[in-house]
Formats: sequence, structure tokens, C-alpha cells
Amino acid sequence: MKYTPEEITKKELFYTIPIYQRLFEWNTENIITLLEDLKKEYKHPTGEGDYYIGMLTSTKDNELVDGQQRFTVMMLLGCVLQDYYEEWKKFLTAGNKSRIDFTSRPLDSTYLRSLIEHKGEDSQSFKNLKMKNGYEKIKEFMEDAQMIPPEEQCPFASYIFHHMCFFISNLPEGYSPRDLNKYFERMNTSGKNLEQHEILKVKLLKNLDNDIDRYMLLWNKLADVDTLLIRRRKDENIEYIKRQALTSDIETIFSNNLINGLKEDTHHNDISIGELEMVAEAPKSEHETNKDSRCALSFPYLLLQVLYRKLDKKINCTINEFFKPSNLLTIFEEYLPFSGNDVNKEDIKDFMERLVKARLALDICFIRPTEYGYSLDMNLGEDNSTLKNLLMFQSMLYVSSSNYTNYRWFNWLMDEVDKNGIPDAEGLYGSLKSRIDKEFSLPLYNELLYKRDNRYWFWRLDFHIWQHRKEFFEKDSPEINIAENYIFKRNRSIEHVAPQTPQSNSMMKWDNTKEDETLRDSFGNLVMISQGLNSALSNESYEVKVAHVKSYCNGSKSGSIESLKLLLLHKDYPNGWTREAIKKHGEKMYDLLKDSLIK
Repeated sequence: MKYTPEEITKKELFYTIPIYQRLFEWNTENIITLLEDLKKEYKHPTGEGDYYIGMLTSTKDNELVDGQQRFTVMMLLGCVLQDYYEEWKKFLTAGNKSRIDFTSRPLDSTYLRSLIEHKGEDSQSFKNLKMKNGYEKIKEFMEDAQMIPPEEQCPFASYIFHHMCFFISNLPEGYSPRDLNKYFERMNTSGKNLEQHEILKVKLLKNLDNDIDRYMLLWNKLADVDTLLIRRRKDENIEYIKRQALTSDIETIFSNNLINGLKEDTHHNDISIGELEMVAEAPKSEHETNKDSRCALSFPYLLLQVLYRKLDKKINCTINEFFKPSNLLTIFEEYLPFSGNDVNKEDIKDFMERLVKARLALDICFIRPTEYGYSLDMNLGEDNSTLKNLLMFQSMLYVSSSNYTNYRWFNWLMDEVDKNGIPDAEGLYGSLKSRIDKEFSLPLYNELLYKRDNRYWFWRLDFHIWQHRKEFFEKDSPEINIAENYIFKRNRSIEHVAPQTPQSNSMMKWDNTKEDETLRDSFGNLVMISQGLNSALSNESYEVKVAHVKSYCNGSKSGSIESLKLLLLHKDYPNGWTREAIKKHGEKMYDLLKDSLIK
């Protein structure tokens, strides 16, 4: 039977999570994909279609045997969406009882309750970091006016409440706890309710006869995208192994054991602590460079990107339909058949070879997001200026490209790797810059307006300012140190410097004229900052915003400033923000964008 949050609320259903269920594991990519899919369904002309999120399996006592991940996400959605649509409050709790209870994980239950009740960060000593991340990403999505305009927040929250649906399967009576545990394990090894890429693995690789086992092992290594495929082992030159792996066919990779863990005896080659040589200086190692880093693409997107490249972009559907993760199985069934008379074993092996190369290219030649920024190795020292330049440019590409733009940088990267193996950093930077300059033509100045999605050009401007920071900021000044440590981030929206409705203490007031309206929304009066900072400063005067930037310079505020355009703006105009200043700043910034495109 189909159930929406509305139906679950009406029927007064409450669920518990048994001890054998794994922890909540949805990452940022999973959350953002769900939100973007929900938005697409909401934006459909009819606006009344249901969005099917999956299957729940429960006992007669409403113990969730399968579906905990999806139900927890629905709870996190409710925690945020209750602020936009009141009915969500009834879904989250009733009679002081939460809709879901982690019976063997009381700390998770308490933390989820704190999110429901909007208790502050300091109220809980324990935080479930995955839940926290999911909650924050949903909140950021809803607060981003360029994703969900304010006037659509309530209708969007209402749509999800009434149209996001599960199918719920109830198990018959008579299952003992041991039986339920076996049932859960059986479902998670039979392909039922598994991730689509896990189902695809079985369907695709079962055709490889005697090669099944080693290709299954290889697939598992590739699917673990956050673990580097090549890590240092005893008496081996890791740089040489990387180059060899990236230019070798798949049989050579298997036979020469070029990827960690493809042979059972791999661990015999690992370096033990006792065998490490003493050195006088701290070494640059894979461990440090990529510590806690993750891949720039999720595995489903990587699979689709590699298939798209193999097909030479010749597809029979829209590009957005092709790159929709929920279509993964149907896309592969059409373009790389895994059943019936059209199965081609050599095509499947060719795909796997391309997949290995793509994973290696991402590991070696593209940035890896970390908790505090990005890492990039390329076999160069961390203080290498060419490497830093490439890292910053790739960071800009990464944040300005998403599943909406189908990660456009991936094909550009693979073109270089196909030509040069591991390309040199300077050549790769030049190639990527040339490709994106062909992709984007600089809009006219009067087109870089508020409420148009011109975020790429703000990121591009920040990169140019960072690249020429020594020309814009004095040596050893706080500003140049702030610029040096700038980090590109995705969660940004375009906001006004002089606010639309300034507070009474502001020196800058707008007249109710067309000329002032145009100037207010012009490029010169805009910066790209996070929703959180915009909410904090919102209608504050320019003088207050100057103080905010100065707090970075005097050291009272730590962390990365959110906009180098903002930093430069306040350096040039420390004493006031006038109509003339807006015009001059806008012209200067536009000239910098033009300079950044000069070959």
C-alpha cells in the first residue's frame, strides 16, 4: 500500500529500528540528489505527481526490517520543513512520541529529537554527524532562494508532505528476532532494496563467466570511491605505479597487482611501523595529503559518466534523464545490455577498463574534497605554486558544476588523461581553463544582475583575484593572508552589499526610481556569500558589513572569508558605499573578468 507522510500521520503509525539495522549512512550527494529530484517533480506542469522514494518492510509491531535509511531522511526533511508547513509537526511527533525510535541506539533517538525541537548545537553532547549533515544540507537547500524562492517554500514543503510516498510491505506473524535478522541479511545479499549500483554489479558481471570473481573484487574496490586505489606499499615507487596503472590495460592491472587489494597477498607488501626509515624532515605522504578526503563524484554518477563517454555522447534521451541516478539500471539495460541476446562480454570488459581509468584519474589528477578544503597530489610538493594554481582552479570547477550541469569537468579531465596519462599540472590547468572559456561566454555587464544564476562568474572572479592577490593586496598584510587561504564552497547565493531595505542606521538609502533599482541589483552591488552569513547580516548597513570583514583582518574571526570580491570591495571603499562607488567597483570587477579570459 502507498503511504505518504500525510497518510502515515493519519493512520498514527510509529516505527522502531531494531538493533541489527546499520547506522544512518546517507551522505551529502544522496541528500542533494533527493532534494533536486523532489524539486523536479514539484516543478512538473501538473505539480500533483507522486514521488516514490522506495519500499519499507515492517513487522506487525511496526519494527522496520528494511527502509530505515529512507525513513530517517523523511524525518530529517520534516525537521526542516515544519518551519514552512505546519502539518509536518504532526508527522514528526504525536502525543510527545517521535514517529521513529532507535530502540537500541538511545543517543540517536535523543539527537533526532533535538533536531525536531530545534534545540541549539550546545544542547547535546552527542551528535550523529550523518544526521547533522543531512539536516544542514536540507536547511541550506530550502534557504537558497535560487533553488527554492521564498514564495515557493511553503508549497514545496506541502508537496513533499502530500506526495512523497513509500510502499509498505508488512511481514506475516510468526517471525522470531533471529528470523527477522536472517531476513534482513538475506535482503541485503539478494539485491532486493540494495543500491542500484550494487544490483547493476551482479546483473552486469554475471556475464563474465570465469572472470566473475576477480571483476567482482575490482568493482568493489572501484565502488569505494573515497578510498584511494593506489597506496604506498613496501619497496615500491608509488609515482611509477600510478603512471603505469593509468596507461595499462585491465589485464596488466590484474596481473601486476597495480591496485591495492586485488590479490589476497597484497597485505604482505604493506610497510610495517618497524620498517619505516627515520628522516630529518616531515615527509609528504599519501596519508597526509589525502587524509579524510573523498572522491569528487559519487559512484553512480561515475558509472554514468563513463558510460556516456563510451557511447561518445550518442544517446536517445535527454542528458538530464541519462544522468539521473534513479535511472541507473534502465540506462545501463538500454546502452550496455546485461541480459538477453544483446549481451556483449567484450563491451562489458571495455566498460570496466574505462571505469578503472576514470577512478584512477579522479584519485591522481583531480581534487579530493576534505573537511577543511581540498587536496591534490599530482606527485608534486604541497608548496608547489603550479600545483596550488591547479588545485584552486579545479576547486572552482568543482563548486560551479553539479549533477545539474552533469559535472562538465569530467570529460575535459579524461580527454587530457587519455592523451597524456598523468598530465603535468601546468598543462592540465591550461587545458581545463581553455575548455571552460569555450563553454562560457562572458555576459554583458547589465546581464550580471540579481536573481539571475550568474554564480559561475562570481566564482571565476574570486579565482582571478586569488591568482593575482599579490597585485591587489600589500605584502604581509592581513588581506593577502586571508586571500591566500580562500576556499571555494558550493553553498553560496548572490546577495546585495547595500541591502534592498536598509536599516535606519545605514548611510545608503535607495530612491524609488528605475535608475536606483537597476543600480541596486547591478554587478557592482552584489557578492556571493553563504545563506548563513546573509541571514546574519541581511539588512545591516554597509558600515556593519565593513566591521565583519575587518574582523578577519584583525584576527578576531578565524576561518576562510566567503568572497574575495567582498574583501577587495571593503579594501577599496573602507569609509562608505555610495552610488559612485558601486559603479566604479562594478566596472573594475567586470574588467577583471575580461582580463581573466585573455589568452
